[in-house]
Amino acid sequence: MIRDRLGILCWLALITCTEIFPPGSAFGATNSATGGIGGLNNGTLIDGDGTGAARFTINSVTLALIKQARDTGGLVLPDGADVYPGQEIYFVLYVDNPTAFVTDDIRISDAIDESQFTYVTDTLEEALVPSGSDDGTIWAGPWTPLTDQLGAPDDPASILDTGGPSSPDLITVGMETGQVNQRFTLPGGSLGAVRFRVRVN
Repeated sequence: MIRDRLGILCWLALITCTEIFPPGSAFGATNSATGGIGGLNNGTLIDGDGTGAARFTINSVTLALIKQARDTGGLVLPDGADVYPGQEIYFVLYVDNPTAFVTDDIRISDAIDESQFTYVTDTLEEALVPSGSDDGTIWAGPWTPLTDQLGAPDDPASILDTGGPSSPDLITVGMETGQVNQRFTLPGGSLGAVRFRVRVN
């Protein structure tokens, strides 16, 4: 029996980023540093009158989290695609950092709907490709296997069982509260991806 699982799947992926300093179009605020003895702007701080080099701008940008469903050959499945009980598919999560600066402390949380999917053990992998890469380039990797468990020194992601059916169901990437992995940092001009396989129930 064909089941239209992907059409009713609710994406429960969350992302937070901090310390993002991109050039160009971004949200920003300009501040001035002034200083002197006794609260006077008397030149004790070089350019301390707020007009010179002591002016600084902090920029930030919102990076989108993309979640795709793909077949085992890497083909992106469209919204509403038919999938079958027992079929295995991949979920791919990725964040693109098109800026010239490092994005530090990215955190992603993704809950698997256990009424529809079962995680396939030891299928977590990560890849780093150039910013703006197309679907084919992302799928081509290179992919590095990750452990399912927390705590491995090379591991920015994990999956744990939060209860219910006896299978793991919560994937986190980075130092997510309650399931803290290694810090997930994305270099400027790069796209970071995590993928894993599930079986359709």
